[in-house]
Amino acid sequence: MPELPADTLVSAVDNARRGVVTHITIKGERVAAIVSESTLAMSQLLAALLTNEMAASALPVVLQAAFPWAYSLPDSHLKAFAGELREAVIAESPEVVERVLTDWQAVAEVRAGARST
Repeated sequence: MPELPADTLVSAVDNARRGVVTHITIKGERVAAIVSESTLAMSQLLAALLTNEMAASALPVVLQAAFPWAYSLPDSHLKAFAGELREAVIAESPEVVERVLTDWQAVAEVRAGARST
């Protein structure tokens, strides 16, 4: 079976529909994945919400509900985190989304004393 890179969740779902297994890298480990249509729908909804300024303005507040580690971030950091995450989601770049989440979690853990620099 040919291996095709998945640039977005959309291409991963399209590949799965055609019976092509998508390979992705999670924390340095290459794994096969089939993305469900419900996951794709959630991704599309999130991207649509984040393009709306009013909906996007609530993102800093809801980040703490979605990522409990974000509670250790001050408001200015939450706004920066929200902005970077919004840009990555709108750009449909899973790699950048992963990097933004990983980087901000590290910052939060350092601020909380759970990790050293």
